[in-house]
Amino acid sequence: MEDAYVLAEVLRTAESVEYALEAYVSRRKTRVEWVQQASRAVAQSFGLPPALRNAALRERGERLMHERFSPLIPAP
Repeated sequence: MEDAYVLAEVLRTAESVEYALEAYVSRRKTRVEWVQQASRAVAQSFGLPPALRNAALRERGERLMHERFSPLIPAP
């Protein structure tokens, strides 16, 4: 959804499609890289031994996910 919103915005305001795409990449690059890194870290945690992983998720799973991905949640 974010990608579509930003792409529509830059297409609406740019002088050309080429400039719009450059602006789009510029605006999205940092956030997309952050999301990919955070997602990789979560995926790696699923490679932990099941007993350790499951205990950690039961104890702190919701809080850990919220802390890791809270930048994606807009403030009310």
